[in-house]
Amino acid sequence: MHSPLVLLSSLLGLAAAAAMPSARSDGPSAVKIRGVSLLGSGCPPGSADIQVDATGTLFEATFSQYEVQTGPGTKAIDWRKNCKLTLNMEFDRGFQFSLLDTDMIGFAEIPKGAKGQCTNTFSFTGNAADQVNYALSLPGHYSGNFDLQSHPSITSWSACGGSTAILNMNTACNISPTNLPALIAVSGPSNCPL
Repeated sequence: MHSPLVLLSSLLGLAAAAAMPSARSDGPSAVKIRGVSLLGSGCPPGSADIQVDATGTLFEATFSQYEVQTGPGTKAIDWRKNCKLTLNMEFDRGFQFSLLDTDMIGFAEIPKGAKGQCTNTFSFTGNAADQVNYALSLPGHYSGNFDLQSHPSITSWSACGGSTAILNMNTACNISPTNLPALIAVSGPSNCPL
């Protein structure tokens, strides 16, 4: 049995939205997750469970098929996995969001001669120029826990008096070369505060 890799993404600061200069200076009354969607080889339909708390400000995602494997008997689809999480958020008009910190915590078994890598990419829909990427290299021999800490500090203003924003988080892991047996398994972002 393989040891799992846990992806823990903590979205801090989204509830601490700052007012636009011409807007009021107090904070928004609420930041709520109105929807979460998943797309990718690491989270095919039916393989992920998303839970949003009663306040709409925390979410947890768990994946049952987000596993990267290489070695004999594996196929190209096994060598790289990704999952794009899209969070539809609602908030008071005239505020902005800043994504401050996330953590991708996990465990990997990478043999000597192989290399694993995990990446996090963050953006707000409509702000492609503000895309931020983070990567963690896992050179072999690597056996143990790791933490890919990301501090994207990207911001999304509420457009034209709007009150919604779409946050995109794309996580990906891969291993090369593909002939050596190796594993990275992702269980999901957990208890992510907004």
